Amino acid sequence: MTGPVVDLAAVEARLAKAGIAFERLAVGPDAVVVVSSYGGRVYGPFFAEGEAENWLPDAFADDDAFGALVDSGDWNVGGDRVWIGPEIAYMIRDRDDYWGSYEMPPSLDPGRHDLGRTGDRVTLSRVAELEAFTEPTGLVRADLTLVVRPAAHPLRHLRGASAGGPGGAPLADAVEYGGYVTEVRLGIASDGAHEAESWMLDQVRAGGTAFVAAVPDTQVTDYYEPVGDLLAEVPGGVAVSLTGADRFKIGFAAPHVTGRLGYVRAVGDPADDRAVLFVRGSHSDPSAEYSEEPDPSPGVRGDSLHLYDDDGGLGGFAEIEARGTPVLGPRPEAVTDRFASWWFRGSTDDVARVAQHLLGVPAATVARAVRGAAPRLLVSSVEPPTATSTPTPTPAAPTRVPSPTPSP
Repeated sequence: MTGPVVDLAAVEARLAKAGIAFERLAVGPDAVVVVSSYGGRVYGPFFAEGEAENWLPDAFADDDAFGALVDSGDWNVGGDRVWIGPEIAYMIRDRDDYWGSYEMPPSLDPGRHDLGRTGDRVTLSRVAELEAFTEPTGLVRADLTLVVRPAAHPLRHLRGASAGGPGGAPLADAVEYGGYVTEVRLGIASDGAHEAESWMLDQVRAGGTAFVAAVPDTQVTDYYEPVGDLLAEVPGGVAVSLTGADRFKIGFAAPHVTGRLGYVRAVGDPADDRAVLFVRGSHSDPSAEYSEEPDPSPGVRGDSLHLYDDDGGLGGFAEIEARGTPVLGPRPEAVTDRFASWWFRGSTDDVARVAQHLLGVPAATVARAVRGAAPRLLVSSVEPPTATSTPTPTPAAPTRVPSPTPSP
């Protein structure tokens, strides 16, 4: 499943009916996002007040279903969110029983958020009381403040032939654009050397291809079931098919990635040959101690970007994930990270050219993915053929039997 088609009016109606405070924020010439106090979510963008470009659960299609979802305290309400990692420390009571002991701290998600606004800056703040289950164990208080604001078009200053769109018009004007920045301020207090990092996750509709800007022979680590041939190295990075039907989670080593990853999928009638592209920009610091680990492999860490694909058990979405600056307790100085979210919609060829500018993957490769080519077939999309090798994910996590209640 890829979620219902729910437009801007429907999303705002569901939130209002449930008594959830929210703000509408313009993020492009004809694009808005909705910032919700429940779970601290960002929904959209919505182009021309149409449907949300990121994933929403089916409950958004009905007042009663959505009310029941909110009343349950469930975290799985779609959109773009911020959690605190590492997951293995704060959400897994027993790493030898990963799925059986997974527990979301309710003060983290949905949490209690104070929502405010000044001009075009929307602020969300919450306090999460966490318990660390890995050494050192104990309680951790985390203070999170999010500021969501519009982001200028990232291609606005390009010049020359490479920046030209159809008929010589600027490429920036050839596609629809909506973009925002999420500033995340994280502070923690504890009685020990507890690790923590902000963790930005956008739930996206499955059925497309992710492109991670990366060096050749990128180190990729399996966290759940092996990704297998859904992943392939391509010129400029790594391509991963996100099907919404094959559960896996993979991590990308910080020294090998730029901090940018994109996700592209076809939209509308296939005959129209149109696509939507989401690019997330973050800072990947090879010297930082990114602390997420596969459950059977203590010490296997250092990934600054992740991709998650659901098997349908949670709704059939995928996730684009980036990590913020790690901090170490007991009382470190607070850190602020900025995560950019750039969305583009237009003809497949124009969207692919935007992807080439921001991700370094050839436009021809991106366009072939939109039109249905599997990752393993994309290595031949650039002439002359390049002798690329497919990175082999580190076998850090053995295959598991799918759980009836999986979680990313």
